[in-house]
Amino acid sequence: MASQLTAIAAAATTTALSLLGFVIQDQLTRRSRLERRKRLLEDASRRVAFVTEWWKAMELVGAPPDELTEAKVRSLAWLDEASMLVAEARPPTVAERPPPPLSRVLLIYRFERRSATVIRFCFYLALLWAILFAAYIPADRGTEYFTSDFFGLAVFVLLAMLLRAWAVTVEKRRPSPVRDPAAPGSGT
Repeated sequence: MASQLTAIAAAATTTALSLLGFVIQDQLTRRSRLERRKRLLEDASRRVAFVTEWWKAMELVGAPPDELTEAKVRSLAWLDEASMLVAEARPPTVAERPPPPLSRVLLIYRFERRSATVIRFCFYLALLWAILFAAYIPADRGTEYFTSDFFGLAVFVLLAMLLRAWAVTVEKRRPSPVRDPAAPGSGT
């Protein structure tokens, strides 16, 4: 009975620590994204203020019309750079936000890549086998199968963790560039 409670406590602790890790990772990512957005907006504001003051100074000095035209072109370019910073500082869309921690642990969210979806299916199968081994442990207590059940549970939990990591890696991989068949070096 004590070994069963130990196994259950270990599984619960591992799950809780995984969820806590995801929550902390989400908080740190959100904070760094907000700080970056704040810096970009402050930089854009400083640029606009500089352009405004610089333009006023150019008018006060009484620069010739050709210099004013050149200054106008330059100031518009600076304002375009500031507007690009503001566009880059946009808040994340709903699609860019990470799913809740439990959904991330169990991979319960939409996958774009078919190979990642197949790996996720294998992850679920390994998880199912781990649950089945965990269910047989109490029934096999005191028999010669008891240790093999623990070994099987450990193997399938490890396999499930590896498959989960692999599925996430495959899903996050960038798509390979599509090659033009007529391009040089494409082999045709």
